[in-house]
Amino acid sequence: MRKRVVAVRPYQFKEGMQFLNGAFRAWKDAGGAWCNHCWQPRPFHYFFHRYSVPFRLPQSKKEARLVFVSSSILRFNTFADYVRYEVIPMIWDCWPCFFEEISAFLNKNKVRTAIFTSSMTADLMKKRFPGINILFVPEGIDASPYRAGKLLKDRSIDLVEFGRSNKKVLNEGFDGKDIVHKCSKNGEWVFPTNKELYDGLADSKVSLTFPRCDTHPEVAGNIETLTQRYWECMLSRVVMVGRAPFELVNLVGYNPVIEIGGKTAENLIMDVVMHPETYQGLANKNREVALQYAGWLGRMHKIMNFLKECGYAV
Repeated sequence: MRKRVVAVRPYQFKEGMQFLNGAFRAWKDAGGAWCNHCWQPRPFHYFFHRYSVPFRLPQSKKEARLVFVSSSILRFNTFADYVRYEVIPMIWDCWPCFFEEISAFLNKNKVRTAIFTSSMTADLMKKRFPGINILFVPEGIDASPYRAGKLLKDRSIDLVEFGRSNKKVLNEGFDGKDIVHKCSKNGEWVFPTNKELYDGLADSKVSLTFPRCDTHPEVAGNIETLTQRYWECMLSRVVMVGRAPFELVNLVGYNPVIEIGGKTAENLIMDVVMHPETYQGLANKNREVALQYAGWLGRMHKIMNFLKECGYAV
């Protein structure tokens, strides 16, 4: 008997982890079976985040659970599914610092099938676990909240840095020549809420975008992968200056980022700010392409076909 794959609704974080819920909604839209997760009372969250329970119940022979997880909350988001069911984890942000923890989870729970949003991580895990069915699916996003916004020349924010710091590629002495520069300060987010993020990007001209292996190699090592920041900028028609991960270039068939190369980030930023009309065509194309390639629905059909090939019922 083929096990039926049932996706588990991710934990409803107030503002963060929206990518987990975007993937889950696409699974539902594609016709996949799903269930609500029975989340434990908040006082127990810390325990299930830090520790795995030492026991396992007899595994269901009829059902496997597809769980959408970030490496940092792997145990929390999979409890108590791993106690009773075969789990099929779809894993984001699997950086080298998480490899041993992920490997231990795969071993302890006898995982037969896993999905990763990094091609390099997927290849490394295939070498570690040749007996596991492993699929790479590039990072996607729910495109619906992101707006085309105004023309670049009419936008009020010249440069936006959101998410990770770019201090290693942008001179700390860069004063922007009186441009409007939005960036994180004192650990505070540039856009504290999702609505502010959507509105802010739709009113921004240029953003610095680099793979995490460029800005934070101490975390990412040499793992270069596509992250949703690129989709957010493309969908909002924000001109990206920096470097594109090879996964993005391979997926869309061109480089949507203005690469620094032999120039400085500061000079390129100022060129976009001072001559936005020159870059409007690129911004328009990037949004059109992102609308075609960024959504989760096509990825979910690919995942469903993969699971069928692995012997599951979907």
